[in-house]
Amino acid sequence: MDAKAKLALHEKSILVCRSASIRDEVINTVADLNHWFVERIDDETALVERVQSYRYDVLIVGISDNPDRTLSVLSKMVELSPDTIRIVVAGGLSPSHAARVSELSHSSLPEECSDIQISIAVEQALKVGGLIKKPEIKAFIGSVERLPSLPDIYEELNLALVSGKASARDIAKIVERDPVMSAKVLQLVNSAFFGLERHIYRLNEAVTILGVRLIRDLTLSSHLFEAFPQSAEWTSFSFAQIHNRSMLVARFAQDICRSVKADRHIQGQAFLAGLLHDFGMIVLAANDPGEYREVLNKAAELNQPLYVVEKMTLGVSHAEAGAYLLGLWNLPPKVIEAVLFHHFPSSCPADDFQPLTAVHVADALLPSVDNVMGCSISSALSLKYIERAGFKEHLKQWEMMASEYSQRIASH
Repeated sequence: MDAKAKLALHEKSILVCRSASIRDEVINTVADLNHWFVERIDDETALVERVQSYRYDVLIVGISDNPDRTLSVLSKMVELSPDTIRIVVAGGLSPSHAARVSELSHSSLPEECSDIQISIAVEQALKVGGLIKKPEIKAFIGSVERLPSLPDIYEELNLALVSGKASARDIAKIVERDPVMSAKVLQLVNSAFFGLERHIYRLNEAVTILGVRLIRDLTLSSHLFEAFPQSAEWTSFSFAQIHNRSMLVARFAQDICRSVKADRHIQGQAFLAGLLHDFGMIVLAANDPGEYREVLNKAAELNQPLYVVEKMTLGVSHAEAGAYLLGLWNLPPKVIEAVLFHHFPSSCPADDFQPLTAVHVADALLPSVDNVMGCSISSALSLKYIERAGFKEHLKQWEMMASEYSQRIASH
């Protein structure tokens, strides 16, 4: 029986790139427990050819003694088969390699992981992927006109990040090729959201102070929000206010991560997810202003959260629409997860501190955007989720931080 026939006989198929990081007996047990078809290859450079020939549900890769090569292959996997779940098994990575792994994989596990850990990681990632790829969400997004693509600047900044060799000046030159975007980034950097002690006049200064990832993410969010300008027909809430509040949520989410000493790559992903958590709302309002105005009216009349009425009326919520789009653009899985679940985090299968945790808390504790209907736009804090994640004792501190953020913005 050939490989394609074997794949068809099993519910899920897993391709494992064998290395010292992944023990055969663990993978065998995973396959037996779940009745999954498992195929193994020894050479990570053969992954590309294999994935081009067959479709796999899950890819498990061990980081070799050449992490840059493995990550380069994994990046190619994202392009070739974006729907495939990517699990990385590694240990002792440098901070830069760990950050890259978090951007390219759905989950990363230690070298001595068990069969149960791998099974849980795969099942959780498949569950989230299934929620994002629902046919009704795909159909709705397919009806949206003028879907933006990622800006060239974003791709160039990504390459500069991966190289690790670009200076602050090199990064600034990339952004400066787009004068409008350059001015927008400087405007944001000098806004009250960042609370810098002095005015920043040059982009290379901004890169030095805030870092390449943050500048890259500001560039991306600015591009995406500007792709959906507010029409004269839309008067229910200000698109600019949604963008500004998203900036505030992003900064607060980043500080929440720092308060629990989360890794820097989690801080960065929380920042990006905060920037884009309500981007789907802009997409829905710009796509059909009249219909979305009725959704807001209905939410106010029924005294129900906006995302609930969106789902009832449109068949898709702004969180689902935003997450689906971010998935199309191959943004980091944990960023997509945070956007998808930011209103109902208890539906997320993960129990530990995630970018989602920070974004949900920030969105729930900060003041909502005013709208003419007076309906609830932001999240309601899920104490059940906070308790499940084990961070209830931090809530008082986060509430004080939210108050300070609100006061700082109100004073500007």
